[in-house]
Amino acid sequence: MKIRPSYTAAVLAALLLPGGRASSQAPAEALADTLRLGEVRVEGTATRRPRVAADGSVSFAAEALRRAPRVLGEADPLRFAASMPGVGAASDYASGMSVDGMDYSHNLYRLNGIPVHFPYHFGGIFSVFSPELYSHARLRKSIKGADAGGTLGGVVDLGSAATDSLSGTVNAGMLASSAYVAAPLGSRLTLQASGRVSYIDALYSELLRSRSTQAAYNLADCDIVARYSPTGHDNIRITAHYNADNVEYTDRNYSLTTALRWHNLAAGAEWERTTDALEMTNRLYFTSFHNRLGLNMEQIELQAPTAIDEWGAAGSFDFAALPAGWSLTAGYSLRLYSVTPQYVELSGLGQGGAERRGAERSLEVSAYAEARRELPRGWSVTAGLPLNLYTAGNYTRFHPDPRLTVAKRWRRGALTLHAGRYHQYLHQVGFSDLGMSSNFKLAASRRVPPQECWTFAAAGNFAAGRGVYLSADLYYKVIRRQPEYLGAILDILNAGYVAENYVLSTRGHNIGGSLSARGEFGPVNASLAYAYCLTRRRMAGEPGVFSASNELRHTLRAGAAWDIGSRWTLSASFSLASGRPYTPVTAIYFIGEQLMMEYGPRNSARLPAYHRLDLGASYRFRTGGRFPLRHEVGLSVINAYGRANVEMSSFALDTEEGTFYRRDVSSLYRFLPSLNYTVSF
Repeated sequence: MKIRPSYTAAVLAALLLPGGRASSQAPAEALADTLRLGEVRVEGTATRRPRVAADGSVSFAAEALRRAPRVLGEADPLRFAASMPGVGAASDYASGMSVDGMDYSHNLYRLNGIPVHFPYHFGGIFSVFSPELYSHARLRKSIKGADAGGTLGGVVDLGSAATDSLSGTVNAGMLASSAYVAAPLGSRLTLQASGRVSYIDALYSELLRSRSTQAAYNLADCDIVARYSPTGHDNIRITAHYNADNVEYTDRNYSLTTALRWHNLAAGAEWERTTDALEMTNRLYFTSFHNRLGLNMEQIELQAPTAIDEWGAAGSFDFAALPAGWSLTAGYSLRLYSVTPQYVELSGLGQGGAERRGAERSLEVSAYAEARRELPRGWSVTAGLPLNLYTAGNYTRFHPDPRLTVAKRWRRGALTLHAGRYHQYLHQVGFSDLGMSSNFKLAASRRVPPQECWTFAAAGNFAAGRGVYLSADLYYKVIRRQPEYLGAILDILNAGYVAENYVLSTRGHNIGGSLSARGEFGPVNASLAYAYCLTRRRMAGEPGVFSASNELRHTLRAGAAWDIGSRWTLSASFSLASGRPYTPVTAIYFIGEQLMMEYGPRNSARLPAYHRLDLGASYRFRTGGRFPLRHEVGLSVINAYGRANVEMSSFALDTEEGTFYRRDVSSLYRFLPSLNYTVSF
């Protein structure tokens, strides 16, 4: 936390008031005099619960993750974020989350300010981010400032905290183990590193094998963050991240092996300078995501690669030498994309697939300014204007995106009203509604133009007293040119396959909101949240409207954590959600020997309601001696009463009986135990 030097009384007030902010009611006489201070460091204990701000954004630290039931022994920041009000995933296996009804592809994930294009391991079991290294996170939903970048959905920022002492953590879970260490190398340089490796094949290979099939999976990720402070005003941070996943499934009946391999590589350098007149941050980075889907049979081999490489620069400038009551922030970003859309390489019997596609380059440039004016009686007005320029070959677009935010603060709460326009120039489409890695990126073009969203939102919070905090938000979004992919898996075998030809634009709106309550009652923390979301989409050539595939009309979540003394914590969380929409099969018949299916209106049916109860317990203890250590043993049970939540509804053919039947595929998350052991120093 940085504190700009000011009058001593104002600094003390900022430390003592809730949230670490000086009151807007501070006497003008106190603010008139100034006293130059040296570097000020403010330290505090990590929050044990998420913090909901007046604009609806949610902040949480690694400590909050440790108190929640874990999936397969991992404390994961993105799964935790997906449990917040107004945020959710339409499946246990979803690699993504829907924020206020928006698509998974509308979110922006940043690691120390560096975008990461696919931040999940296989099936969304957990993200690629280390909760120990990136120990604090912030999720912004519908209300976003001018610095949010080109995205229509949520913005998730994960950051590493500064440290000046030797510390470390080792966690052993059911699928993987991870380690984290932080070490000061002198008085100005600190190095932090983390890594995770899996042992799924070694422990579970027999469980993943049957008479005719065999599955294999392994994952790994690693991170390094170096922080150097050459002067009291300057900080330089270098961040590097890499993760890799390999999935293979072999069916010996068909001599078929399906393989899916992907990796992220991200690296960047950031310079932060703080003076009395200006706080500025400048960043250079490179981020890359490559995916390869492969099918191998005896005499045929298919590869479907996709990739995106991004080179970027971004900066922000916070001006301090302004009249009282005014603040001004300006910034810029440049994002150069090199995108390889999905195509097919086919060898062996038959003809080749589509012609190999080269990388397609595009440039997105944004400059913004945001001014804030404090008004009497706790009111404030913030006006921002990002100017966006996008170019891809001879296709160029310029979009000014004005945003206006009005806020009212009083002693026990705050209210925020927001209106703004947003554009997104990078799309993600594919065969899966679950956001799998096989979904691929497309840069905006004449065929697939930029997406646009007008957002009108209100959010607020209120301290009701006796440790009870209330939060609420409402939103209405008008969406234009959202891409919908209509291709089928066999379409990629066509020699003339071009992904953009299977993309149509949709338009529509989202309307909804959420209400949540959090209580702190001594050793017990509890929360209750309800969210409503209605989505409507229209597509050229189709009559009527349909729901977005990720729509969860109603969601209800409840959770509690109870600290029993200093060693035990018991936790529970319950989730209830409307079933997600899908397109039903209405008729099945044969023409000759060709199996044909008729489908009903798009997303006109719904899966059964989803609900589950997760339970967790953790025991902490310390050992002394020459190397004092902190230990924690955690046990969780996911879906404790074994609810068979339906993930997919389809029809299957019984070749022996010659009959068709409806088949509901349920989640494997049924009475799933989870055990982990963590030791730290």
